[in-house]
Amino acid sequence: MKKDRRFNTPFATLNGLEIRKKPKNPKPPPPMERDHLISENDEDLFARAMQGVKRIKNDQKILEPKDRQTEIELIRQKMISQDQAVINELNNLVMGTRPFDIASSGEYLEGHVTPIDPQTIKKLKAGKFTIQDYLDLHGFSREEAKFALESFLQNAHALGQRCVLVIHGRGLKSSQGPVLKTQIAQRLTTGMLSRLVLAFCSARPCDGGTGALYVLLRKRPRKSIWKKTFDSKK
Repeated sequence: MKKDRRFNTPFATLNGLEIRKKPKNPKPPPPMERDHLISENDEDLFARAMQGVKRIKNDQKILEPKDRQTEIELIRQKMISQDQAVINELNNLVMGTRPFDIASSGEYLEGHVTPIDPQTIKKLKAGKFTIQDYLDLHGFSREEAKFALESFLQNAHALGQRCVLVIHGRGLKSSQGPVLKTQIAQRLTTGMLSRLVLAFCSARPCDGGTGALYVLLRKRPRKSIWKKTFDSKK
C-alpha cells in the first residue's frame, strides 16, 4: 500500500541517516606544549629589570659639629624662639592686637591687620561696603578728636556696624599739616581701638577723598561673654 503524498512529510529525507552517539566520558585534549616556561621569583624579576642600571654615588657629606654642646644649645634656643612666636600670635588673635600693615602714598593712606583676605581690602578701597555712620572731626582739637573717635567707634561696634566714615580733613590750612589724619592712624592701629578695627583706607573722591577714611570694624560676637556667664548660672 502506497503512502498518501498529499500529507506534508518533512522528515522523509532523513530516512536511513545514521546518528552517532556522543561518548559519555570524552577524553580531555592533550596539554599544549610551551616553548619557554618562565618560573622566576620577585628577586630574579627585579634583578632582570635593573640590568644596566648604575648606582649614583652620594657626594653629600654630613659634617659633625665641632662643639656638640654648642650645637645643641643653638637648636634649643631656636625651638624656644619658635614656640614664643606661636604663643605671641595666639595672644594677638585672642586680644585683637595683631600687627597692622600700613602703607601711604602721597596723601593716600591705608592699613589693615595681617594677615587679611586681599578681597576684603580690595572691596573696602572700591567703596563697596555700605557706610553705616560717619564722624566729622572738622574744628576738633587733638584731644577732642581722640575722645570723639574712641566713643564713635566703640558705639558703632556695639551696634554691630561694619563700615563707617571718619572725616578728618586734609590739613591744607594747617601749618603743621594733616595732624588729625596722623593721630587717627595711630589710634586705629594701637591700644584699645586696634581690637575693634580690621582695616581702613582713604575714601573715594565722592566720600571725601584723602580727607576721610573708610574704617572697617570687626564683626561683633553674636553672644557676649557676660550673657554666656549669666545663662550658665540659670
